Amino acid sequence: MTGGKMAKRNSKESEETAMESTEFQLHKSQLTIFNGILDQVIDYTEHRLNRYAKSVKDSQQSAALFELVERYKKGMVAIAWRKGRPVWLRVTNDK
Repeated sequence: MTGGKMAKRNSKESEETAMESTEFQLHKSQLTIFNGILDQVIDYTEHRLNRYAKSVKDSQQSAALFELVERYKKGMVAIAWRKGRPVWLRVTNDK
């Protein structure tokens, strides 16, 4: 056995990076992998958006966030999280 340090599974630096930003996500209803089991799948981004919208004190910002939830559920936007806040981009359909 050699001397030395074992690598940690998650370094502090990687944990901080993960908390700063996530990848853009589409609503579960937009992903074909969940066809037939949608009722059993929890869309964490939808849940988190609703909680965030309820926690905002400004009524205009809250209304805008609830509208964002609806657009997310319809597949019109994809959501990512940066530093604990939602960011979104409009999704276009290439049909």
